[in-house]
Amino acid sequence: MMILNALKGIGGEFELNRLVGAFGGIAYVIGANAFVAWSMAEGREFDIVAYCAAFPAGLAVIVGAIAGAVAWKDKGVASAKVIEQTGAVPAAPPAGPKASTGALSGEASGEAG
Repeated sequence: MMILNALKGIGGEFELNRLVGAFGGIAYVIGANAFVAWSMAEGREFDIVAYCAAFPAGLAVIVGAIAGAVAWKDKGVASAKVIEQTGAVPAAPPAGPKASTGALSGEASGEAG
């Protein structure tokens, strides 16, 4: 059941992004291997180097795209919850003034000596 938990969001329900991503990943794995098997059945040459270079890269693109989409959505949901609870829009903290190195050694307060 742990695999099914990966398809659920914070609220405990299944999320569309995660379901579509899982379906797309499974379809890619099955489809790519089915096309290789079909071309081998037709008597074409199987290039193991091209397969080993292209298959993992394609799978990485699918996993990365889905992970990015889910992270973007989760960030938006978290921001919406903060706005709903506090009424304030979350923002990055200000950088603040830069401290000079002299202030740390006592030069700024006149205690040099």
